[in-house]
Amino acid sequence: MICPICRHGETVNGEASVTLERGSTTLVFKAVPAQICNNCGEEYFSDEITQSILKQAESAVAQGVQIDVRQYKAA
Repeated sequence: MICPICRHGETVNGEASVTLERGSTTLVFKAVPAQICNNCGEEYFSDEITQSILKQAESAVAQGVQIDVRQYKAA
């Protein structure tokens, strides 16, 4: 797809890191499947991937995790 941010690049399959923070919890997901603009580097995640990350993040917050770095895997 054409990147909606820069409007010049095309997105390509790749992997990205996602960092989420809430209160005292910081989570980093590595190797998350994404569409990445080959011009500006903007990252786009599917709804399925986004929901999976948010579900895992909610679980970590509920468990009292403060800092966690993990490889992404579908929930």
